[in-house]
Amino acid sequence: MPAFRAIETRIGTELAQFSRYLWAQRVAHRIFDAPDGTQVLVVAREQDVAPVRESFARWRAGELSLEDAAPAPRPAPGRIARAWRAQPVTLAGILLSVLGAAIVMFDTRLEWLRWLAFTDFRPLPGGRLDFESVAATYARGEYWRLLTPVFLHFGVLHLAFNSLWLWELGRRIERARGHLTLLALLVLTGAGGNIAQYLFDGGVMFGGMSGVIYGLLGYAWVWNRVSGAPGLVLPPGLMAVMLGWLLLCMSGLVEAIGFGAIANAAHGAGLALGALLGLGAALLYSRPPDPQP
Repeated sequence: MPAFRAIETRIGTELAQFSRYLWAQRVAHRIFDAPDGTQVLVVAREQDVAPVRESFARWRAGELSLEDAAPAPRPAPGRIARAWRAQPVTLAGILLSVLGAAIVMFDTRLEWLRWLAFTDFRPLPGGRLDFESVAATYARGEYWRLLTPVFLHFGVLHLAFNSLWLWELGRRIERARGHLTLLALLVLTGAGGNIAQYLFDGGVMFGGMSGVIYGLLGYAWVWNRVSGAPGLVLPPGLMAVMLGWLLLCMSGLVEAIGFGAIANAAHGAGLALGALLGLGAALLYSRPPDPQP
């Protein structure tokens, strides 16, 4: 490291305590015996020379208590801070879903909802909605609408179900494959599922994170079986349960018993897109070479 002489004193002067103080102050330094018979303390930054000399003089004069002057240790980050650092994309998706559910619940004049739906609309008497064409909406450059419906949730159970599975699947992928991978999966499977749902149902109100959930499931399942890399650990039997639920929803039974309309096209498209992205990532994955014997 660069060396700037800060202190020269006779050999035998005990500097260990003063050195600990300097490290506590984050002052990089080292101590050595010089050929001229002196003990030298050098610092890495020239701007530290004067403060170190002043502190050393005060310490020798009894004006500085090194124990009291050392900074208190920084508190360890709390559980929320650690969780946010580990999986920010997952938590951001959940928070945006909560915000979307609040908008659906409290935006009675539909002013915010109009800007988040897949296409613009105008309210009609009797609670009906007249949706604008895709060409008219996207000709204005409102491309955020390709994604924003995934954050709209129609009821507490809808929000709770999707948030639970986003937490379970999203955080596993984010920790194992990184923040950008999860962000790309959310955007691509979300937008793809929304497009598929619009092509299937046309101008109706739809939303929810379910297409993304199935996309994450498809990605993780294919990655585990093709990549040869450390697996994305999934709860046992999850794929079978989720596929069973998908088929049950597609049968129309869930909607018939009063659970409301189900965005089946978004679910299926999300699953297919996630599986394709998992296959592409697995094929591109480069495993480290085996160690030579």
